[in-house]
Amino acid sequence: MNFQNRRILRDCEGKGITGCLIFIVLLGIAVFLGIALLPAYYANSNLDSGVKTEVSRAGAHSLDDAAIIKDILDIARRNEIKLERQNIKIQRYAGQVFIEVEYSVPVDLGVTDRNLNFHIKASSFVGTL
Repeated sequence: MNFQNRRILRDCEGKGITGCLIFIVLLGIAVFLGIALLPAYYANSNLDSGVKTEVSRAGAHSLDDAAIIKDILDIARRNEIKLERQNIKIQRYAGQVFIEVEYSVPVDLGVTDRNLNFHIKASSFVGTL
């Protein structure tokens, strides 16, 4: 190795190591947040698709509100979401069924607890085609 290359290596002053350590810390934080938040978002996605399926089934088979609420609560229980009857709103007008589900999930982020608020909306026409 000649003198010029050795001088370039000595002038780095640890900037490469510092950048690598910062990247590793940021990657660790991202992995931790992903592990903490991903289950809540995955359960919400499953509940969202279940509610949309339920509203289309309710529109096609003219289910009453009690049956719809029972089915949505079963879907939430399967996805380990604590959902109450008052979190589900069902409206019927203009030949359509509208369902809104609002709930929040507490998430422990190590130093603090946060509530993730979710809002699901779905609608379907009443009757068969």
